[in-house]
Amino acid sequence: MSLKGSQDFDRMAYAAWEKYRDGDLNAIDNIYEYLMPFCLRVSSKTCRKFVRNEDEEASIARMAMLEAFERYDPAKGPFLVFLGRVVKNRVIDFLRREKRHRSFTLLVSGDEGWGAWVDDYNILEEITEEIARKQEIEKLQSLLADFDITFSDLAKSSPKQGKTRHQASNIALYIAADDELSRHLMDKKLLPIKELESRYHVNRKLVDRYRKYIIANVLIIRKNLTLLQPYIQAEGGQKDVQA
Repeated sequence: MSLKGSQDFDRMAYAAWEKYRDGDLNAIDNIYEYLMPFCLRVSSKTCRKFVRNEDEEASIARMAMLEAFERYDPAKGPFLVFLGRVVKNRVIDFLRREKRHRSFTLLVSGDEGWGAWVDDYNILEEITEEIARKQEIEKLQSLLADFDITFSDLAKSSPKQGKTRHQASNIALYIAADDELSRHLMDKKLLPIKELESRYHVNRKLVDRYRKYIIANVLIIRKNLTLLQPYIQAEGGQKDVQA
């Protein structure tokens, strides 16, 4: 399952809470891989540092997740907002006990800081998009591996000029929109050059030179990796894509 927005994410989390409320104690385990990255991002933003799974703040976040499932009431608003609030408050409590980041904990000691943080869902959208983008990067990395293409290869072999990039992107669109050509690519792991020449009169040399870039674009389109399109297909040149 992939995440595309905070509303879908919140619905999924709320459904897990309903199962937990009704006695399914495995409901948390079933959604853990999606909620824990969210909790880690909330912890990181609260601490103003990157929190890893092995850090103590991550353990605090895990306990806060359990607390949120136990204490949540739909009258308190969206589940993710409540979860984020519990994680944030428990991490702050931990930092206070450890006497760390004193200036920061003073700044966020009241509820006003939290209200400004989540009122319009900006923080939820930001964190959810980060998680969804990471999922898409991992999926693209796996798909490219079937073609023996790495992100490093992709960066080195992508067209630098706008006109050439536009031409290569159009070739990818031809393939992505044609089920027969797409099947050829996915089954044989080769671009259907002869068919492209006969049907769309493309330049064989351009296809050969930018094969990896074209394949990546086709995969992004066919697999609906929408968050990666600005990175691979950017008008101003390819941005770095890192797992």
